[in-house]
Amino acid sequence: MNVAAIDLGGHTISFAIVREHGGELSISSRINCGTPDGRDIGRVVSCLAENTLALSEKSRIEAVCIAVPGFLDKTRRRILKFTNFAGLEDVEFAEMLERELSAGGLDAPVYMENDANCAALGEKSRGLAKDMSDCVVLTLGTGIGCGIISNGLLVTGAHGLASEAGHIVVSPAGKACGCGGVGHLESETSADWIEKKAGSVGLPSDFKALWARRGEKEAFAILEPALDALARGVASLAVTTDPEAFILSGGMSLADGIADEIKERAYKYLPIPFRGYLEIYISGLGPDAALYGAASIGYNTRGSR
Repeated sequence: MNVAAIDLGGHTISFAIVREHGGELSISSRINCGTPDGRDIGRVVSCLAENTLALSEKSRIEAVCIAVPGFLDKTRRRILKFTNFAGLEDVEFAEMLERELSAGGLDAPVYMENDANCAALGEKSRGLAKDMSDCVVLTLGTGIGCGIISNGLLVTGAHGLASEAGHIVVSPAGKACGCGGVGHLESETSADWIEKKAGSVGLPSDFKALWARRGEKEAFAILEPALDALARGVASLAVTTDPEAFILSGGMSLADGIADEIKERAYKYLPIPFRGYLEIYISGLGPDAALYGAASIGYNTRGSR
């Protein structure tokens, strides 16, 4: 069985053929492309279909599994809210893509899962969380995603909306979030927000460039509140889930020293009994975690549609 795994990001979309051998998943081929300008629903669906069909010319695809950075309904067929994309709200997205693929000659079921949940599944199957029963994966990038493994299982909740920690309130008087709420972790500390703020004051509108200048007063003034908000989010998750470790993924996680920075800041917010247990690591799988996690859903649901 070959599964096409897709990681739909705000800036980049990754496609891969993932195969299973001896119970282990491996990536055999991949395509990366830029997310269509404007992140419009029609152009996004066309991009997904075009590249998946290109992969299908090399390998027979039996399922398509997408890691989606948005709120999904419990059936995982419909996108309820897509905070960083245009027109992707209350949309039967899986069905739309299935129709587009079918028109191109590929009749395969489409499965969806939240991208941070996929990253958590990937870390559990092949990454740092392989021997953990409880962990929290935070994806730090265009938005802030979260996937929680508890007692070895992915936490999804009564309505399929659990683990949306990017939308916990860290600043009651904070900015409006794309989800409709205010003062959320995502609107206070995501790369999108940091880059927009930096650009508005004449600093590089690129997180990596800004991080390289964090010792400068102007850059520090932007990064300081964002890092503090992220530390408060980590502390809140720690006392709620009591994980063995936090695993950071996404573009922001590549910033040198960010795990230690967050750990040091979170320490003061934690109750004393929790402080000795706080561990924060950087993912060794990187963007492949979401691809492996998405593919695992296809293999675990084979035969259903």
